[in-house]
Amino acid sequence: MVSPKAPQLIFGCGGLGNEFVGEEATKELLGVLKELGVERLDTAGLYPPTDIGASQRLLGQARAAQQGFTIDTKVLISLTGFQGTLEPEKIASSAATSLEALKFSEGQHINVFYPHAPDVATPLKDQAYGFDLQHKKGVFDKLGVCNFPADMLAEFIEICEREGYVKPSTYQGIYNLIDRRHEGAVLDLVRKHGMQFVAHSPNASGFLHGALTSGNVEGTRFAEGNIMSMDARRYDTQKHHDAIRFLDKTLSPLGIQKTEAALRWLAFHSQLGPEDAIIFGSSKIPQIKQNVAAIQKGPLPDEVVSALNGVWEAVRAT
Repeated sequence: MVSPKAPQLIFGCGGLGNEFVGEEATKELLGVLKELGVERLDTAGLYPPTDIGASQRLLGQARAAQQGFTIDTKVLISLTGFQGTLEPEKIASSAATSLEALKFSEGQHINVFYPHAPDVATPLKDQAYGFDLQHKKGVFDKLGVCNFPADMLAEFIEICEREGYVKPSTYQGIYNLIDRRHEGAVLDLVRKHGMQFVAHSPNASGFLHGALTSGNVEGTRFAEGNIMSMDARRYDTQKHHDAIRFLDKTLSPLGIQKTEAALRWLAFHSQLGPEDAIIFGSSKIPQIKQNVAAIQKGPLPDEVVSALNGVWEAVRAT
């Protein structure tokens, strides 16, 4: 069981249908998560991009909701662009698809329903109206937002307050030891409005494993043509590769893996608190157990935290 001082752990289901294939594999995965005390799941209409919608379908087939898991999901977006994806009709259609796929029992509903990404083509007031309609229908319990910049988040909240619409109570954004972009304006707003911050990509979409830096990408998501590497390619810069090499040099003598350091830093040394949450994903059962075990080790040594903060200072300009 993870320390009560650490943020809640959420399992990211982006790999269901790609890394975990089929109903039996999904049931095995859910059984392991139950044993580890991880009972909240994060999925999306898009997941996985290689088989759109399979993640939700597999969770439904495996009866995840009936096993006591709470399930967060996101409005379906297109890989070719986000414009128009948050029109009220699109929100309603995506919500209906998610409910059908996830196979909730009577009285169950989506825990947190998110826009997956900002839609600059649809007025925010229309987006807020569309989500409020679904909330009034009982489709979801809490409204979240993903990746909204601070000015958009502030305007969205203001519209919801003014119109009496359901307000977002959860903010999901990227947060890891080499990408702290949401510290400052976004986190200030989150705290001001009593929202939960849900951090995704604690391992920088896999970049912190080091495969891209070393060039040993065979069999990883960074292999040529693998669509799953898109997010992590943002870190493909000289400064970020230098950071990986520095982390290897610093952590190896202490017997700490980079991915372990990343999770422990996020859980105990970032601006997250126990009221927040961390989404972690793994492609194999042993990795899931290792990730949970890493956080169970608690805070990192002071000298490691200092080194990690130095890494951020070195890369933040990029």
